[in-house]
Amino acid sequence: MSDLEKREKISRELGLGNLTGIHSIIMEGVKESPSWILGKGLTASKLTDLGYTLEGLKKIGYTDSTLKLLGFRMETRTPKTAPEPSPIPESEKILPDKDPRVLVKKGCTPNELKQLGITIHECKRLGIDARDLFRIGFDLMELVGEFTLPELKRLGFNPRELKPFFDGRALRDVGFSGLEMRCAGFSVRDLLNFGFNENQIIGAGYSTGELIKEGLSRVTRDFRSLGH
Repeated sequence: MSDLEKREKISRELGLGNLTGIHSIIMEGVKESPSWILGKGLTASKLTDLGYTLEGLKKIGYTDSTLKLLGFRMETRTPKTAPEPSPIPESEKILPDKDPRVLVKKGCTPNELKQLGITIHECKRLGIDARDLFRIGFDLMELVGEFTLPELKRLGFNPRELKPFFDGRALRDVGFSGLEMRCAGFSVRDLLNFGFNENQIIGAGYSTGELIKEGLSRVTRDFRSLGH
């Protein structure tokens, strides 16, 4: 027996005529109560056998409450949730007793950190300040490899300490004065080459002989004597 013949047989058993008559009743049922539809013998199982699906009945106007009373099992949709973050591999987890931030705060020495496999690069990546790393004993050479010149200047390093790693023009550009540069051992000629102007060089405290040697003007030396 074909599906069509099965549906026609059901409609005859229900006394509702042919399939066209069944469809008319179903369309009318949208406006009627669930009990009226059930009174016609149209339960969820019969409607399914006749080829009417839950989604199809919803499309022609049947409400969830009506369909539930007719015997349909209503789908319960689980609300979408954000995907669970991927677990951190055990090898990448930082245990509290090995967290560089905690260890630096406690005052562990660089050697102690290195014995645990913790590098200065890892410390910086975790946001540990250069001041804290210097405080626990990392030397300037190690800091230079990870931190910028402005960061090191803010840390309190002077031109004498920094000049093995940075050129004089860079030191001038971050704001070191002529006086600081003279104290670091730079000559008048060095400061001229680095871009300092004559008045800045005069303010650095070089002697008249040093100024004359580099061809600075008499007026410039007069400015120095006047305290400008």
